[in-house]
Amino acid sequence: MWMYLLTALISLGCVVYYFETTLNKSNQKQLMILIFTALANISHFFAVTSNTLEAYLTSYVFYYLGNILSMIMLVLLIIEICGFKDNKYLRRGLFLYGLFLIILVCSIDKSNLYYVSYEFVKNGNLASLQKVYGPLHSLLLILIFGTNILCIIFTIIAFINKKAFSTRIAAILLMMFLTTAIVYLLPKVFHLKQDGLPFAFTVMDIMFIVIFKRASMYDMSDNLLRVYEQRSEYGYIALDKKYRYVGASEFALKLFPELKNIRIDSKIEKYIDDCECALCHNLMPWVYKWDEIHHQNYVYTKDDVTAACSIKDIKYNGKKVGFLIEMRDVSKQQKYIDLINTYNTQLETKVQEKTKKVQEIQDSIISGMAAMVESRDNSTGGHIRRTSEGVKIFVEQLMHPENNKWHFTDSFCKNLIKAAPMHDLGKIAVDDVILRKPGKFEPEEYEQMKKHSAEGAKIVSQVLSNVDDAEFVQIAVNVAHYHHEKWTGKGYPEGLKEKEIPIEARIMAFADVFDALVSKRCYKDSFTFDKAFEIIKNDLGNHFDPELGPVFLQCREKLENFYSSL
Repeated sequence: MWMYLLTALISLGCVVYYFETTLNKSNQKQLMILIFTALANISHFFAVTSNTLEAYLTSYVFYYLGNILSMIMLVLLIIEICGFKDNKYLRRGLFLYGLFLIILVCSIDKSNLYYVSYEFVKNGNLASLQKVYGPLHSLLLILIFGTNILCIIFTIIAFINKKAFSTRIAAILLMMFLTTAIVYLLPKVFHLKQDGLPFAFTVMDIMFIVIFKRASMYDMSDNLLRVYEQRSEYGYIALDKKYRYVGASEFALKLFPELKNIRIDSKIEKYIDDCECALCHNLMPWVYKWDEIHHQNYVYTKDDVTAACSIKDIKYNGKKVGFLIEMRDVSKQQKYIDLINTYNTQLETKVQEKTKKVQEIQDSIISGMAAMVESRDNSTGGHIRRTSEGVKIFVEQLMHPENNKWHFTDSFCKNLIKAAPMHDLGKIAVDDVILRKPGKFEPEEYEQMKKHSAEGAKIVSQVLSNVDDAEFVQIAVNVAHYHHEKWTGKGYPEGLKEKEIPIEARIMAFADVFDALVSKRCYKDSFTFDKAFEIIKNDLGNHFDPELGPVFLQCREKLENFYSSL
């Protein structure tokens, strides 16, 4: 008796557990099976514990009702799990067959078609019927074995022909049918008094709970599929927490058609060794690293479709059960971005062209001003062009890896070469009488001449006031202002010394003095290259920066070639 009570309570517990943890609209068949098996086992308990024939027969009717309906619902559920369409003729035929059986059981006291005869027997605490089966009793066996055979056939067909069917669920189903059959047949084979059907249904209930828990992932995939199908620009690939394939939407299948060759519940990684597809060699490696790079999305482009992929955890009852690779069609956005980038590139090119023209105009103005100053000073003809080339040669030498301990940038060197023609621009403010004097200056005249450095800084600053390149403006101002300062502090206009003098002005001083030495002036003849380099070498640490000096001396060959070509 207690064993039958236990089966009834377990069945009832399965119904309650499933109702509390799993039920939704897609679980109706599952719930009905659990309810009907619970009804059958509970009715069986009341039957075997009854004290009268009437009570036994009443419970016995409900016992058969639960058994018959649960077997019919089992077939319909297996058809659904295996991915086959509902067949209304099969469904109606099964229910009509079951209804006929129930009618036979309800009329056993009025007809001998199901039982020819029966007798109520009480053996201790257990009641039973001693019965002689009638000609139609075999219909129950046909239902029991027929429904199991149908379920096995559908499961095998789905396993062979449908990749969108879990191999694990197929294995559990087949094991369930085999186990329930064994549990049902054992009492009959060994002539035991116990009825094996309640135990068979209890085993089926427990195994169905296992299947339903696993199938919840696929139910979730179906729900997601319906959602994503309504929004054609979205898609997904679902994996369980062990990276087994659960399902994918149509959008995902278009991007990764190789998914069609992967069986549901299989690990995708087993396909990687034999496959060169984007799924295995691009998407999945990104998925495996998701815990490390979860802030990074994966963008995949195929043909004219660009999809942005991200990953979300799938949780069920508060527990992580898998991953959802979500895909969003960003083709339109990407085309828009490409269009914007193209426009920006074109705009940037036009801006660069305009900027270049503006710079060319500025350079022309500066060169024109420098030429105008030079035309007023009859002792410095060509000085600006020569010193500019001298600075360029010196800067190129400074940029050699073995020389560039100052770590000059490309922009610094470019701006210094560009600023060199402006170093004497302040002479525009010097009186012509002094500027064009054919001989040496008197002390007071020299004092007037020395003012050209500070005046040059002011003029350069004003001329370049609208130039956006702050580095260039500062270099140009410093070159004009301080190129006559000396290392010892005895230069002008500020008397700066050593590294107080901006390095661009120290570089300019070499080219300026060298040109003055090798050029003929009204008050002197030109010095030879040997003499000029000797003077500069001897003046390192006095007039010139002693660290820059050796590098300037390395420029001798290039400087001699340039000046000899004039």
